[in-house]
Amino acid sequence: MSENPADLVRRRVVEAVSDSMRSVQHREHGELHLYLSLLQDRLPVYVGTVADLLSHVGQASVHKNLVMVAEATITFYNEVLAAKVAVVASPAQLVRLRQVMGPRQLGPHQAENSVAAYLRQEQELGRVAEEVEPQAVARLLIGACLNCAFTGLLLGDDAVPPRHEYATGLIHGLRLSP
Repeated sequence: MSENPADLVRRRVVEAVSDSMRSVQHREHGELHLYLSLLQDRLPVYVGTVADLLSHVGQASVHKNLVMVAEATITFYNEVLAAKVAVVASPAQLVRLRQVMGPRQLGPHQAENSVAAYLRQEQELGRVAEEVEPQAVARLLIGACLNCAFTGLLLGDDAVPPRHEYATGLIHGLRLSP
């Protein structure tokens, strides 16, 4: 039996944390360890939600399914972004993060690929317009959700609409219907 996506990601993040802990002095990369620990806890839940999207092909509405993913993406980034920013601010920690995540295929591109795969399948069913480019829409969706979380982190929660309102408006603005 194959590993479900959330368990696979959890295993990869645990490996990344272990590898990172063995190869660097903890005090030099404290922010990296914090970020990887947050990922170990939060990423499997997020990946489970995004991976579950494929089981919703042809069910509910495309709008509803994508709002669910957008809300999960905003929630995920709200939980980990402050720690991630601290890692990105340090060139040495950023290099180390790339070293531990790259070989394990961890990164936002995985969510983009899952959303794009979902959109392609919905397109085949005629529930998404033919002229829609699934990969581009997936990038816009994930990127906009990251921006929402970043704006909230930078300027405060009052600077962005409530999560559901933001997600609903975002999906509506993508104009996916045939």
